[in-house]
Amino acid sequence: MNLLIGEYIKKVRLERGLTQEEVATHLGISFQSISKWERGDGYPDITMLPALADYFGTSIDELLGASEMVKRTTYNEINRVWDENNKKGLHSDNVTLMRQSLKTFPNNALLLVQLSTSLEKLDGTHDEKNRYLRESIAVQEQILRYGEDSEVRGATLYNICFAYWKAGEYDKALEQAKKLPNLYKSRENALVYLLQGEEKHKIAKEALTPIAWIISHHMTALYETEDNTVYINKALQILDILFVFFHDDDLVKSIRERLSKQLK
Repeated sequence: MNLLIGEYIKKVRLERGLTQEEVATHLGISFQSISKWERGDGYPDITMLPALADYFGTSIDELLGASEMVKRTTYNEINRVWDENNKKGLHSDNVTLMRQSLKTFPNNALLLVQLSTSLEKLDGTHDEKNRYLRESIAVQEQILRYGEDSEVRGATLYNICFAYWKAGEYDKALEQAKKLPNLYKSRENALVYLLQGEEKHKIAKEALTPIAWIISHHMTALYETEDNTVYINKALQILDILFVFFHDDDLVKSIRERLSKQLK
């Protein structure tokens, strides 16, 4: 069992502006012991738990992180069920699941993203689907206002462009789209310069799949605006070159199939 006592001590100590030396002095131990616990390199002796709980004004269970471990287990189970429901198309069940889960984990960015995604997948009358879309937009706007996770915010900024577009708010869609980074300033482009060895190889290889999608996406746009099939043929040739060693990539297969259909 991975006890979270070190995490709890560090969290509460910092919240109260205490140094490791101050905590150690109160308990009559060395500050190196506090440092070791906070690093997760060891645990306090069981006889010290009552004194620690009393000092931080909490219960021994809370000190040991028992409630936190229960929360983590619950959170992981919520996400497992959401993923399973999503694969089965049970989007109404997922909306209910996320609404209930957000009562336990308020303003959790991932749960909010999953709620907004599920709302947009709900079926119904035109008015009902429009109401679901509006609620999804409100949830995404909440993420952008208060969310701190940069990756979640970036994904939400991208998704909300299309939500606004579907809602007929084209000016807002364009406004948000223009805030997104260009193709050059992506995570993969930065990491492939910064990493070395196997990590560099891994990120470079993984980047080829989104590159295939980007090529397909933009060459299709040129084909549609110029009505010139040369762009589709060239895109297929590029994919053949890029993925001579990635023939088992399902996404690339679907991209090639979609492009080929446009030539028929």
